[in-house]
Amino acid sequence: MHLDRREFIKLGSLTGVALLVAPGRVAAEAAGGGLAADAADALAAGFERVPAAARAGVYWWWLDGRVDREGITRDLEAFAAKGVGEVLLVNSVNFGPSNVPPDAVPFLSPAWRELYRHALREARRLGIEVGVNLSGGWCMGGPWVPPRLAGRWFLQSRLTVEGPQRFTGQLPLPGHRDGYDKVFNPPGFKEYIDLPLEQLDYRDTAVVAVPEPAAGGVRFDAERTALLPAKTNRRDASNFTRARDVMGPANRPLPAAPGDRPVPVDQVVDLTAKMDADGRLTWDVPPGRWTIVRTGHRMTGSRLMIAPKEGDGLSIGWLDRAGVELQFEQLGKLLLEDAAAAGTRLSYFCDDSFEDGFPNWTEKIVAQFRRYRGYDPVPYLPVLAGYIIGSADVADRFLHDYRKTVADLMADEHYGRFAELCHAHGLQVQNEAAGPSRSGTMCMDGLKNLGRSDRPMGEFWLGLRHDEPGGLDPKLGYGVTRLEDQQNKVTKMVSSAAHIYGRRTASAEAFTTGRHWLDAPGTLKPAADRAFCEGINRLIVHESTAVRDRDGKPGHEYYAGSHFNRNQTWWPLVGPFLDYLGRCHFLLQQGLFVADVLAYTGDGAPNVAEPKRALPGLGAGYDYDQCNAEVLLTRATVRDGRIVLPDGMSYRLLLLPDTDRMPREIAAKIRELVRAGATVVGPTPRQDPGLDAYPACDDEVKAIAAEVWGPCDGKAVKTHTCGRGRVFWGVAPRDILAADGVGPDFAFTGGKAWIDFVHRQTPEAEIYFVANRNDRPESGEASFRVAGLTPEIWDPVTGARLKPAAVRSAAGQAVIPLMFAPHQAFFVVFRHAKAAPTTGAVLPLELPVAQEVSGPWRVQFDRAWGGPAEVEFAALTDWTQRPEEGIRFYSGLATYRKRLAFDRELAPGERLFLDLGVVKSIAQVRLNGVELGVVWTAPWRVEITAALRRGENELEIDVANLWPNRLIGDAQRPPEARLTRTNIPLDPKAKLLPSGLLGPVRLTRR
Repeated sequence: MHLDRREFIKLGSLTGVALLVAPGRVAAEAAGGGLAADAADALAAGFERVPAAARAGVYWWWLDGRVDREGITRDLEAFAAKGVGEVLLVNSVNFGPSNVPPDAVPFLSPAWRELYRHALREARRLGIEVGVNLSGGWCMGGPWVPPRLAGRWFLQSRLTVEGPQRFTGQLPLPGHRDGYDKVFNPPGFKEYIDLPLEQLDYRDTAVVAVPEPAAGGVRFDAERTALLPAKTNRRDASNFTRARDVMGPANRPLPAAPGDRPVPVDQVVDLTAKMDADGRLTWDVPPGRWTIVRTGHRMTGSRLMIAPKEGDGLSIGWLDRAGVELQFEQLGKLLLEDAAAAGTRLSYFCDDSFEDGFPNWTEKIVAQFRRYRGYDPVPYLPVLAGYIIGSADVADRFLHDYRKTVADLMADEHYGRFAELCHAHGLQVQNEAAGPSRSGTMCMDGLKNLGRSDRPMGEFWLGLRHDEPGGLDPKLGYGVTRLEDQQNKVTKMVSSAAHIYGRRTASAEAFTTGRHWLDAPGTLKPAADRAFCEGINRLIVHESTAVRDRDGKPGHEYYAGSHFNRNQTWWPLVGPFLDYLGRCHFLLQQGLFVADVLAYTGDGAPNVAEPKRALPGLGAGYDYDQCNAEVLLTRATVRDGRIVLPDGMSYRLLLLPDTDRMPREIAAKIRELVRAGATVVGPTPRQDPGLDAYPACDDEVKAIAAEVWGPCDGKAVKTHTCGRGRVFWGVAPRDILAADGVGPDFAFTGGKAWIDFVHRQTPEAEIYFVANRNDRPESGEASFRVAGLTPEIWDPVTGARLKPAAVRSAAGQAVIPLMFAPHQAFFVVFRHAKAAPTTGAVLPLELPVAQEVSGPWRVQFDRAWGGPAEVEFAALTDWTQRPEEGIRFYSGLATYRKRLAFDRELAPGERLFLDLGVVKSIAQVRLNGVELGVVWTAPWRVEITAALRRGENELEIDVANLWPNRLIGDAQRPPEARLTRTNIPLDPKAKLLPSGLLGPVRLTRR
């Protein structure tokens, strides 16, 4: 099937009984009906045996200098053995009191550099890709950053004089935090916000004078002044702040008000050349009352977070390329030289999430403003202090242009220049360039920042109670759920950036959390599935702290992460979970994302795309990408009525934001697209938001609107044809698509089920990932907008590929009855019939019970962790309910053994399964010495047909729980009697976690 083909012919007459899909939990389950990949079937082969390029990665945290040669080798060997394909090396210290030991290896010391080279050699030996975070701690900076190249805040002072007179005098310096009285969130701000100005590297930008008559009216009133912190990039906010709340105040119009007496721009006097280097001004003041506005800038003072002392220092400036150039020169080249000395090379440098407050100025701001906006900003600088220059509208336009300039500088001077430097040295670049940011109000174009990266990246966290019933209820707030309306904050923006800028991967820092040792693969999976449905297709697990064995277990850990390393209780059983992530990565990196709508986010700044949601008027079942002005202007064309991008992405509709402001170049581009056949949905533009070529720019926008929108008013007239295309205003996008015969791409009917999806397309296949977002079984009918192709069910947990027993065609849709276990996800892959494998058996969720596995079990614990060598359980029970302290507080792996009698022969074609019931938290099954696989997610069962024999059978089940029980028990002991060692103690009164094989265990049959 061709990539640009969307109108599918009617589905062929596939008939049969309804499919209840419950793919097995391990490959053995599919043995009786699974489908071996044909050698020529690259898609199936890559799914069954995940290629290295699709493997998940980890943040490999070298923490507090606790790293040694032996630990490096063991870490990397453990990663390779379990299926980790990549490490992102980060060097830092921890939050809180110092935990740097006397034998720590200093960052960048000769010893550290030798360990770094050793790590690179070992990674090469094991086939593991390596990237490095280009800083100690984060974001970017170091002891080599001078104040001049650090982040900057603008400051202003005012002095009123009367003319005529010859004024000669010292101008007052601005206050050290003028306009920043409500700063509360930038990292470390308390250490620098109130430093005296002489310690903040104050520098001047410009001096102007404005007439200020006694009658007043030249400044904004209190209501409009309240918007200035947001409009002048001085508003602080936490990273919990919603995107719409970041953008709303900044982009809200500043209306004129009775009593305004704006200062004509030609009456603003530029005095910059009349002030000497010491701040002394000489000026012949004209008659009247004048206010002299001195505009300069200070370093914010922001420093790196949790950097090793050897790498600590000021953060670089984000709006001037000199900062990232210095970082590359001082640190990047050293890392590259050592890689070459080790006979290997890095894959990429990384710039971690932007958490450096809200720098808003640069020493070169005036020249850069002229370059980007096309006019001189100096006469308008008093607007930053609340003066109405030209008019309220003109002042607002200048503020729009100023914010746009800041956003453009961040994208081009920092992220763009970083990419250039990396590319020049044969590296790719990976950036968490659009948050969640701290401060949340940093004036950025998130999509543009991400578009400067080869590997655009975001992050998602685990909610504090995400595995509890109701633990993700939006009413609990972002601080608890770490979700906005049940979606991740930035991952949809990241995937949109990848799609619109032609990047193969959309990456995420995954599973960051403050929940220490409370998660296992089964509880991590729902968060991964959510991100996959948002378009993410590459996860880097956060985090895997480097293990130094002499530090004990669970070891010295970072304050926020899932502690995904070889010290985990369940690490021996983690391989199948990594296989799951790899299979999902592999399929979700194939072809192109399928979306019907391209949603233009507008031209304002800050411009941070919102989380995934049902767009107003579009609703569920249709997916979309978000698009900024740059991509619309430079990458969008029209072919066959669709908006297309150079890398193959295409869309049926262009959706505009609900505003009558539109830059004239965007209006001209939309005219070009509509004339060529595009369909555009949105209101008629009335004015340009900026000042370049004002007021002629407004006339140009209106002229274009008259041609493209014609008489459309969104009420009486809602559509207009222009050239080969159409515009709509006041018509829901869903209704437009329906009228065009385009139904939802995916739908699921079945009570209150929430089945999420994402769709990829290759020339040969339509690939849908569908995920049950609920922690309960769901069943219903799934409709896919596909015709003429044969569906298959591909289970990423097992690698099994199954053919549905029933498909019907309805209104151009393929309809398949599906059943999901709690939080189950799988792929529905549509291909040509010749590519489809032989039909295999499919399983319902509930299978008939063939035999109860009851009675006593022999359970063996690890005595090194306080458990008894072996004990008999009369029946399955929670370890925390046992009387033995060594079991009640046990954490680790225990083995259950039982003689299983089976007194009959299997009927022809009969299959037997071992259903484990409830497992806390992960299990591995052996029968008669045959490894049958790891059971880590629902449905908790494994096929035993091939290993089962008539008569006596030896059943063994390894079960791993979580670390907290042992840590809680140890917290009740004196330090010298503790078995565990860690820097993160738990409350001795904390509740113990249910643990072990809880059952009921049964044999079920098919």
